Amino acid sequence: MLSLSRRGLLAAASSLCLALAACGGGTSGQYSGSTLDGQLLMDAAAPVTGPGNVCIYGIANGQGNPLNTNVSPPTNTGTLLTSGCLNSDAQGQFSAALTNFYGPVLIQIVGGTYTSHATGGAAGLTSLSTTNSSLQAMAFIGGGGTVKVLVTPLTTIAVAMAGAMPGGLTMSNYQTAAAKVATEFQLGGVNITGAPASGDAQDLVLRGVEQYLSFSPGASDDPNAANLLSWNTGALGTMSTDFTSAYNTINGTSASFSFY
Repeated sequence: MLSLSRRGLLAAASSLCLALAACGGGTSGQYSGSTLDGQLLMDAAAPVTGPGNVCIYGIANGQGNPLNTNVSPPTNTGTLLTSGCLNSDAQGQFSAALTNFYGPVLIQIVGGTYTSHATGGAAGLTSLSTTNSSLQAMAFIGGGGTVKVLVTPLTTIAVAMAGAMPGGLTMSNYQTAAAKVATEFQLGGVNITGAPASGDAQDLVLRGVEQYLSFSPGASDDPNAANLLSWNTGALGTMSTDFTSAYNTINGTSASFSFY
């Protein structure tokens, strides 16, 4: 005859099996996938819109199998999680039902247009399409529900930093890198995976990136921002000087950036 404590343990174990729906080989609800809702922004008022420009890849072993955007048209070197690359709408938004995937994903943007705060006119992301420096971000899919993701030049730098860390593209590395990006660009405790508001600290930095892209010295010293967006540690000195100039020019400030 079972003791009360033994019966209590068995009852608890049985309840746990029912809650997880995983005992005996069943499928746990945590593996039900998620809907990924995202937005592409160059700054708070500059959504990126385009046909077929949002590509989503599963990440395995720290690698995301991104497109090779060093050629035109970009060559797919990985397996998409959707039937094709998606569109971003007039607000830079997109949505994907990733119902059969659990784990980290890489979002890579190939092309699109936005209104540049630096020039006041339409600008294209085609000029950013160099390997590893198109706009990118990461997100974790799983457990049902909706996962929000923001894609900006700053999340792109965070992906580049994460990819260079031991283990590569993991969510832990991405979160660490996002915090480092906030420190590098003097954003204090701002979370760069959250959307900027017009005129806030993150928005001013993003405007600085647009200035860097469009005018010298950034545009000439670092064409297409390939060094900045891929965080080339061999060019940090030039990047610091050029970004300082760009940031102060567009924002009317006297800040100083010294990347490390």
